[in-house]
Amino acid sequence: EHCPAFVSLIPQIAKAGADLVACVSVNDIFVMDAWGKDQKADKVGLRMLADGNGELAEATGLVLDASAFGLGKRCKRFAAVIDDMTVKYLGVDDSGVALSSAATVLEELKKMQ
Repeated sequence: EHCPAFVSLIPQIAKAGADLVACVSVNDIFVMDAWGKDQKADKVGLRMLADGNGELAEATGLVLDASAFGLGKRCKRFAAVIDDMTVKYLGVDDSGVALSSAATVLEELKKMQ
């Protein structure tokens, strides 16, 4: 439900001022490419970015250790609005998608207009 909502709302998110919308995951580029094609991300301009070694997750303090489930270190689910290299909004979800949803990002962008 997370990625498809961004695919659906990209036109509105762009209209609200976003120049780039990207999905980042601790996965390799091949998985991200296949996932993006499956989600039709390329059709709407959603960029699928691979954080294969989890370096972005580590640098941002958003590592989720899922080793107990056999998944290793992942990234917490999050959404960020970044303007001129400054984080204007960061929503991190421990469960669900309330803070990182496409609808929440859209509302945050509208507040900034």
